[in-house]
Amino acid sequence: MTDDEAAPEAVYGVTFGPLKPALREHAYPVTKEELIEQYGGFELDHADGTDRLEAVLRRTDVATFREPQQVRDAILAVVGVDGTGNPVDPETVGRETGDWSRRSP
Repeated sequence: MTDDEAAPEAVYGVTFGPLKPALREHAYPVTKEELIEQYGGFELDHADGTDRLEAVLRRTDVATFREPQQVRDAILAVVGVDGTGNPVDPETVGRETGDWSRRSP
């Protein structure tokens, strides 16, 4: 088990679990539909409960993702909350710590 899988750290109130390393290792660019087909069943825990990745991605306008950080940002914009329980401001997404860069093949 990697550190990414062992540490259930939340980013803006969203816990990615094993989805984080899966997204980091995926080949990019990738379409929203391809991500839904491959990872749609993954569950994301967040302040309002739990959602499958498929449901979250269907609520975003992004059609193609160039890198894992872009997927993360789209997810956070849909279900993330800031420290006060308010929805994440899309302008501030991506400023937290944590490595979401692609892993080398």
